[in-house]
Amino acid sequence: MNTKPKTFGPVIAFHDGSETTRYACDQTSEKSPHPPAGSPVDMLLASLAYCFVKSIEWAAKDHKASLHPFAVKVIGTKALDLPGRVERMDVVIIGELVDDSVVAGQMVKLAKSICTVSNTLNCTVMVSTDPAADD
Repeated sequence: MNTKPKTFGPVIAFHDGSETTRYACDQTSEKSPHPPAGSPVDMLLASLAYCFVKSIEWAAKDHKASLHPFAVKVIGTKALDLPGRVERMDVVIIGELVDDSVVAGQMVKLAKSICTVSNTLNCTVMVSTDPAADD
C-alpha cells in the first residue's frame, strides 16, 4: 500500500519592514501578530518561519542591504515510520528580498547558516526561493 505522508501547515510569516512579524496560514488570510493556533507542530513551523525572518534581517544588515517586504512559508512533512516526528520541513522565501538577485542569494545562504531553529532541528530543512510571488 502506498500512502502519502501527512503534511503540516503551511505557516507563513510576513516581513513588511515594521517591528512586528505577522502570521497567516495562506497568502490571502488575515495576518495576525500571533502564530496560528493549532498543534505543537504548527508552533514549530511558526518558530522556523520567524527564525528565518530574523536571520534574513540580520543577513541584510551584514550586506548593508535594504529589504523589500517578503514572506517565509514553512510546510512540514510527517515521517511514515515510528516514532512520530516531522521528517522534513520546506521553507520557501517569497518575494524579492533586495534588488540584486546575487546579493539576495548570498543573504538566503547566510540566513540558513545562522538560523538557530533550523540548525537545531533533527530533520531535513530544505530552503528555496520564489522571488516572483507576491506576498
